Amino acid sequence: MIKRVEVNYRGIFQKNLGKKIGSDIVMIASRMGQKAFSNGRYSDSPERNGIPCKYFAFVSPDLSEEELEAECGAKLEIDEANISVVLDDTMCKGVEPWGWHGIRPINERVVKDGCLLVVSKKKPEELLKFIGRKPYNYRIAILDGDASLAGLWVNKDDLTHERILGGIAAIEPSVISIEAVEAYLMDKTKQKHRAEAARGAYESLRQETKPPRVHTVTPKDGIEWPHEVPVLPKWFEMQEGAVVPAVKRGFEMGPRGQTRNPGFKRGTTKTQRPAVRFDLCTKCTLCWAECPDECFDPTTDGYYDVDYQYCVGCGKCAQVCPVKECIVMVDELQFEDDSSPWEHWKKDSKEYIQWVEDKKGKDRVSYPIVTGKGMTVTQGEVMPEGKIVPVRKTEEVEV
Repeated sequence: MIKRVEVNYRGIFQKNLGKKIGSDIVMIASRMGQKAFSNGRYSDSPERNGIPCKYFAFVSPDLSEEELEAECGAKLEIDEANISVVLDDTMCKGVEPWGWHGIRPINERVVKDGCLLVVSKKKPEELLKFIGRKPYNYRIAILDGDASLAGLWVNKDDLTHERILGGIAAIEPSVISIEAVEAYLMDKTKQKHRAEAARGAYESLRQETKPPRVHTVTPKDGIEWPHEVPVLPKWFEMQEGAVVPAVKRGFEMGPRGQTRNPGFKRGTTKTQRPAVRFDLCTKCTLCWAECPDECFDPTTDGYYDVDYQYCVGCGKCAQVCPVKECIVMVDELQFEDDSSPWEHWKKDSKEYIQWVEDKKGKDRVSYPIVTGKGMTVTQGEVMPEGKIVPVRKTEEVEV
């Protein structure tokens, strides 16, 4: 018997976190007398900022090490997962795998009665608005918390690692038990608060609450998957040689008027997206000029639309915008599609302004220039229609 765990993480920003979780599952399971190993893969090459990536852990109580490795070690993708850990809840909208072959549902590999363990502050029904239906029952467990997004190749030591281990123990104690988790963390770190964090997460998922932290998902729950499900090419179907066809160039004014590489869509890399108040825009061109992924399309009236299929959510546009509340980065889970914001605004400007303000909410979440410091939350302001308030954004940089 083999129990399979996949850890879905954001490339570079959560790589060390995913690796620590996978390797510690192996160490803890081994202490319990089981055979286990972990490996990782990334969805694309190179591992881009924010791209959905995976680590795997395999645990067996009865196979030999050689048998376990022969069964699981050579696979770049697992066929099924008893537990699928999601370290950033925005990946519930789907993940882009291996270049651009479409978008996979986050629960694609979860088996019957398996579990999707999500770090989130949202309720199951809020996440299921984006998750594809399965033909059988499985579980979704919510481990209360924010996405632990660190700097490049940095592990943000906020106890997410320990809490995930405790959550796995609560969901599937045959993989790792909470007692083994606590003993391992105490032996490894000699820090009691780490074992306590694991125990706290374990208890939060085991206790009965309303709504429950561990929710049964039925075949009626979720959505009909709207995206093309990827089918990776077989080795004999791959293109010969190393010639990559050039992107056909073209330009038209308006939404998606600029040609872009259809094999390099990267919308699933973002945890936030820019929400634009066009009525506050001064047409300064900075968002268009500074966007590193060229996501802004010039329109016939001098504004700039956003192609969210290519936006990675880096926040550069919001950073350089000189007008207060004109461009604000907003939680990706507030949006259900990638439709043109400019077209929405042109259709009904007043309705659009109310809609975008509802999406923005009160909190303004930003990540400091100095990476690895976590996020900053400030309070936003609803600007009257057309009121232009210049703003100069500064940030102290540690030397």
